[in-house]
Amino acid sequence: MNLRIGRFGQQESAAAVWIASFASGCFALDNRTLFENGNSAVLTYALASLGSLLLFLCTVRAIRRRGGTDLSALIGRSRFKAALAPAVILSLLLSAMQPQQQYLLTITQYVFVDAKQISVCFYILPCLALLSMLGAETLVRMARVLLPVLLLSILAAWLIGISQYRVYRLFPVPLKQPQKLLTDTASALHRAFSPYLALLCIGEGTQNTRALRRAGCIGGALGAATVLAMLFGLSLSFSYAMLADMPSPFYRMLVEARTENPTLRLDRAALFLWMSGALLSSALYLYAAGVLLCKTFGVRDVRPVACGLSMLSVTTILVLYYDTEATVRILRILYRDGWLLAVVPLPLLCMRGREGTVCGACC
Repeated sequence: MNLRIGRFGQQESAAAVWIASFASGCFALDNRTLFENGNSAVLTYALASLGSLLLFLCTVRAIRRRGGTDLSALIGRSRFKAALAPAVILSLLLSAMQPQQQYLLTITQYVFVDAKQISVCFYILPCLALLSMLGAETLVRMARVLLPVLLLSILAAWLIGISQYRVYRLFPVPLKQPQKLLTDTASALHRAFSPYLALLCIGEGTQNTRALRRAGCIGGALGAATVLAMLFGLSLSFSYAMLADMPSPFYRMLVEARTENPTLRLDRAALFLWMSGALLSSALYLYAAGVLLCKTFGVRDVRPVACGLSMLSVTTILVLYYDTEATVRILRILYRDGWLLAVVPLPLLCMRGREGTVCGACC
């Protein structure tokens, strides 16, 4: 089978998870729903990050008990793989679409305001298709190269905006609405677990489950810390009422930093780096979905699958962008309930022992 996974080290794997965590945590949030009744972004993402890490560790433990190296060792041997695999693939496809949707929104509303959405998609599609077809080794090594520059831009944006931060904007935290907190945490759980899920699909390239676990823990923990720092800075920069009605809030935070320091052109430079990381993460999700599909259903070449998934994701984003009512309705459902696609099947698979009996993966 031509899966183009290759071999890569822990640094490359951790860098890919780190960038994917940053992209999913910062460019896939539904700020209208998240900030409609208060500011709970930092709290809910912290809880979701902890839950995602625990689920990742349990899944790696189950894979090792099965004698496999990636997620296909669990799904491919299940009698329900025809139902479980499409759910996980759809979860990865949704994770790839969310940063693309934010990219399209930011570019057409703030950068190239006269550009048509379909014209921007003609630039997005070749990048996604090419990156996803190049394979895992290329993607993770590109992440390793991009990570230092990306971190510098994040640190610069966070530090330059300090003069705009106000502590009172962190409140109110809707602690008296437990149902709302649980809903927001579940939505954040999908965004926090997606990088782990992609790494689990390409775990064969990490050579063994020990390296897979270490890379996931390091990259996921540092990525979660980066997202929490960015969410904290965003919450200090704007009130929850402003954030609820603000498209592309992190780009607006960059613009505020530039307004305070007019000699700096940080907004466009940082936006380019952040969107590069978002596209790289989307390509990683699409490739991981293609690998899982190939291994589960016996497809021999991942390249046409990855290319097809890239076309499907961009086309869906474009169709949703032109239909405002459908966009709001469908994306609200997916943002709210997308965590069910992967977070529910994996614990069921982890509970199945080596011989197919329920014994608990962590026993």
